[in-house]
Amino acid sequence: MNPRALSRRAFPYLVVAVGGFLLAYVGLFLFAFPADVLPDDGRVPNVVGMPFDEAAAAVDKVGFLAVKSETRFHKTTAADVILQQDPPAGSLQKRGTDIHLAVSGGQRRATVPEVAGTTQQQARIVIENAGFQVGSVVQQTSDQPRGAVISTDPPAGTALELPAVVSIALSRGPATVQVPDLTGRTLADARSTLEQLGLQVGATSPDTSSVQPE
Repeated sequence: MNPRALSRRAFPYLVVAVGGFLLAYVGLFLFAFPADVLPDDGRVPNVVGMPFDEAAAAVDKVGFLAVKSETRFHKTTAADVILQQDPPAGSLQKRGTDIHLAVSGGQRRATVPEVAGTTQQQARIVIENAGFQVGSVVQQTSDQPRGAVISTDPPAGTALELPAVVSIALSRGPATVQVPDLTGRTLADARSTLEQLGLQVGATSPDTSSVQPE
């Protein structure tokens, strides 16, 4: 048989053999070596519980990009500490992939709003919208109109960690005083008695109703 014809007939088999060898070699390589050693892949590190700057450095070190995706208030985790990551730790990702990090905003805080002069219902709405719960409602004597809010406890402007309760004090109006009978007393004595009760003496004039005309 012509050697050239023989080589032409053997060529397809040679191609198949070489291709099979290459496939087997690649399969063996992937089986023998973890995928994370390949240049384009990396294993995502666990950064939950780290401060953001430290977590970003750890992510960057293995070829990923740290992205602060959201901030959540948290009762026990300090501000700027990682709460959650996506993709999760241990997963294999292409290098250059964004790693989304949810960061703690710390304990939520709010400032008690100013509600003096409003009605009880108006004050309740403002206080609840600020993130607080309305506590007890008491009434106190005041020169403010009856039913108006005169103060809160804690006072307006106080910064508190939430959840927190704010109590309201309403005005019951000015205090009422029973005026004593001062008939027969001197003006000086009557004035002293009234001032001790918190009252002020206005204009005075002599009573001439009992004077007999001449």
